[in-house]
Amino acid sequence: MKKKERQQKIIDEVSLERKVSSISLSEKLNVSEDTVRRDLKELHNKGLLTKIHGGAISNIQKLYHYNEEIIYNREQKISIAQKAIS
Repeated sequence: MKKKERQQKIIDEVSLERKVSSISLSEKLNVSEDTVRRDLKELHNKGLLTKIHGGAISNIQKLYHYNEEIIYNREQKISIAQKAIS
């Protein structure tokens, strides 16, 4: 696999998962962890992701509407509220 193709797959994986480990990337791409670390460092220097200890995280912040948090886990929140009332 060529370097550009490998780095694009890394960017795609980080964008999809938001956080990935060097180990999981090396297994998915069938390359050494050293190769993944070099790619992560280069992509970090280009500003395409943020390199962290043991992997990388996406630079893209999740954009969501303020109502999403209200709807998220609605049933569990109702259950907790009912238990608190009783």
